[in-house]
Amino acid sequence: MPALPLAQKPVVTTDAPKPARLAAPRPVAATGRDFHIAGDSIVARKPLCETAETERVPGGDLIRCDEDLVVRLCRMPVNLAAPLLRASLPSLTPQALLALIVSTGEAHHLLIASRPYLDWRVVKALLRTQSDKVLIALTNNPTLDFDDDDQAFIARRALENPAVRAAVLGNQGLIFAKSYLRQQRGEDVSHSNLKLIALLRGGETAGFVRELARRLSFDTATLSLALTTASPVPLALVMCAAGLDRALFQHLLSLWQKAYGGEPYMAESQRALILSVFNLTPAAARQKLAVLMNSAH
Repeated sequence: MPALPLAQKPVVTTDAPKPARLAAPRPVAATGRDFHIAGDSIVARKPLCETAETERVPGGDLIRCDEDLVVRLCRMPVNLAAPLLRASLPSLTPQALLALIVSTGEAHHLLIASRPYLDWRVVKALLRTQSDKVLIALTNNPTLDFDDDDQAFIARRALENPAVRAAVLGNQGLIFAKSYLRQQRGEDVSHSNLKLIALLRGGETAGFVRELARRLSFDTATLSLALTTASPVPLALVMCAAGLDRALFQHLLSLWQKAYGGEPYMAESQRALILSVFNLTPAAARQKLAVLMNSAH
């Protein structure tokens, strides 16, 4: 009987090709465009990688996403939003600022009103908020121009609010508003009162005192001594005696304080009492000032 052939062992080779290893994709650094808005939340997008499968987002959508993100961030509490609202961000377009005005309050509006070169639509939207504080911030913004309708609105508010009136009279422009005030109040704002403002704005405190002494028939040296005390009462009395109102007093006081290192200081708790001086007639104010000057002399 012939011998059966031995079963051959299977040959195992170790030369089989290994599966190819793919290089891990390199992640792209995250930017503001790697986020999107979902309701009131900011949600991270899926990481973008430098592979052929990376989804391409149209440029216009990215710009809109940036604007939407900045507007959402600017709606945060004002202490957090202030750095953004003060910055020159391209995303804070007129449309973005208009959206912020609608969705925020006075604290945010004050920051917007202080931004330079606001679009006219933003200016009108801020005026429509009916906030005198915002109106004063706009009036004190030297980069803004106002049309006649805006100035008429500002002048009407100035007739009712002395603080607004002081801001208007202290503005280098606003010719229409000042003319409106002059017609309504019968005051010669363009001459005698503005002359006093011009003297103090130019640092001519001596000329300012001489002009008041001339109007009130006071001795210039004695009046100057009375006005350089630590109390704002003599300055309020001389303003009232000269026929000026409390709005001009507050503006001229700030100019006087710049010339004299912040003196006389008027604390907030004293403001109502000091401003009550302007309830006196000019004659009564002059009489009280004369008594004060004689007692100090």
